[in-house]
Amino acid sequence: MKPHFHSFSGRLTRSILLVMLVTMTIVSLLIFLFSAGGSLAMIKDHYQDILSITDEQLEGMLNLVETTSMNNVDEIHEHLDDPDGIYDILANELKLNPHIVGMAVAFVPDYYPQKGHWFEPYAHQKADGSIQTSQLGSATHDYTEYEWFIQGCKVGGAGYWSEPYYDDTGAKEILCSYVLPVKDNSGKVVGVFSADMSLTALTERVKEFNLGGGISHLSLVSRNLLDKEELNAYCFILSRNGEYLVHPDPNRILHDNYFNHRNSKKNNNYEIIGTKMLAGEHGSGVAEIDGIKSMVFYSTLKHTGWSAAVVVSQRSIILPGVMLGIFILLLQGIGLLIAALFFRRSIQRSTQPLQYLVRSTEEVAKGHFDTKLPELTYHDEIHQLRDSFENMQKSLTKYVDELTEATSKQAAIESELHIAGDIQKSMLPKTLPERVDMDIFASLTPAKTVGGDLYDYFIKDHQLFFCIGDVSGKGMPAAMVMAVTSTLFRSLAAKDNRPAAIMDNLNNSLAANNESLMFVTLFFGILDQSGHLTYCNAGHDAPIVLGPGGEEEYLPVDSNVAAGVAPDYNFTQQEAQLKPGSTLFLYTDGLTEAENAKHELFGMDRTFEAAKAACGSAPAEFVQKVTTSVHAYVNGADQSDDLTMMAIKYLG
Repeated sequence: MKPHFHSFSGRLTRSILLVMLVTMTIVSLLIFLFSAGGSLAMIKDHYQDILSITDEQLEGMLNLVETTSMNNVDEIHEHLDDPDGIYDILANELKLNPHIVGMAVAFVPDYYPQKGHWFEPYAHQKADGSIQTSQLGSATHDYTEYEWFIQGCKVGGAGYWSEPYYDDTGAKEILCSYVLPVKDNSGKVVGVFSADMSLTALTERVKEFNLGGGISHLSLVSRNLLDKEELNAYCFILSRNGEYLVHPDPNRILHDNYFNHRNSKKNNNYEIIGTKMLAGEHGSGVAEIDGIKSMVFYSTLKHTGWSAAVVVSQRSIILPGVMLGIFILLLQGIGLLIAALFFRRSIQRSTQPLQYLVRSTEEVAKGHFDTKLPELTYHDEIHQLRDSFENMQKSLTKYVDELTEATSKQAAIESELHIAGDIQKSMLPKTLPERVDMDIFASLTPAKTVGGDLYDYFIKDHQLFFCIGDVSGKGMPAAMVMAVTSTLFRSLAAKDNRPAAIMDNLNNSLAANNESLMFVTLFFGILDQSGHLTYCNAGHDAPIVLGPGGEEEYLPVDSNVAAGVAPDYNFTQQEAQLKPGSTLFLYTDGLTEAENAKHELFGMDRTFEAAKAACGSAPAEFVQKVTTSVHAYVNGADQSDDLTMMAIKYLG
């Protein structure tokens, strides 16, 4: 099936956009991480600063109340003999300290007998700013039972901030009082001075000076994404026992406790934060507050033991980073879209000449070498490619002409080689006349069409004349020397029965005018009916003799030189006796030097093993078994040399 076409311009555009997308994504991710981390740290610092400012403001207010109270106690101490003048002292101090809603001096019962059992001068600031004084002590308002009076009498010279309470006789609102003991000249406690702070007013002040009336750090868009019921940030203050003194929800002030909302099993941090706050610790943590996962920054007011906290919803902290990420992704998408349009158009225009070249190349591939190539304006890489195609056209035209001529010549040469190969094969003996005393078989497999190996055998005077040889080199020169050698062997052996004499004459004939310095390794032998073997060796591999019992050995051979090398060389003649049933195995180096794919040689050891495995077989089967062994070893590797084998079995 033809693969689907993908344009180069499209792939290039996608590759560029992919690189841009990956790069921009990584950059955006890093920007998001750094901005989110920086934003989170900045927001934490922001609300930590708010908490610190809140603490400083509250501490300043409380400290001012305490300082005013101590000054008033000293002045009241000087006017203990004028109980009616105490009203003026309290009224004057209230005018100077508008942050204090009321002041009172509650004397011990019967301290002024003329004033009755209970005497509690009280000055109160009204909503219109006027000061109203009154005497609050009575049987229905027995201040001696109140916590602030009892603690005020015990504190000695130090002050005490009372727990919040509702004043139903004076201010008619929730108050928290700072009390100091009033002593006479002898140091005896004769009464308790109290300065009252309104928790409602304190709540408004907290909103005013720390969170800016509820405006958080978020932008208008971010705030609109939050639930309307969800406060982005607010402050609350707890009393020493965990009751709310300041809270955005007025219903909780003095009517609810922080730990009343710890019913969630998964909200362990909520209780941990509350415990740390009441223990006077400073810090921050994450907990679910009123169903909203929030970050809580808390600290302790050292004057009162109260705990102040700033609560910020995590959504309001995380949302700016999310909005920034969305904005960056939006810009990235717009940028990629613009880049895609630009790159696609630009790349298409730049690669359009390639399409013309493709069509021209297809025509050239069809054999139309004269196809006109497009003319290009820009001198760039595509123009160089166009020029290369033009040069290729010219080269192809010339090459095809030369190839046509060379092919015809090669065909003629191949034909001549095949004819030469056929002639060479026709020179080899085909069969041996039927003999009861011996059997022979030989094979020759050239590495090329023609080869340089040779073998021959014939019967003369009831004797077997045989030879095997290997001409140096390959191809046609070796084949010609092989033909000459085979012809000389037949001619000389027909006139003489002495192997050494025949080899001497053959050597002299080959050595004469041997300008190409080619030579032949040759083994020549004569086997008679009695098993007597007369032979001469000219530098050839020693044959292997395999006895009738499977024993094997090399046939002893003298180290004579190869034929055609040294004129007038005297070759030695040797003799051996073959036992009935013995096999004489002759071969060329194409067997021992056969290579596998790793260029490892078949070698003499494997030759011995293959011959021994074939021992006892008829010569034709013997040669076939050895051939199978060497083919299994080379396993399809190219044949590097001519392979010739001959097996002679003496039957007796």
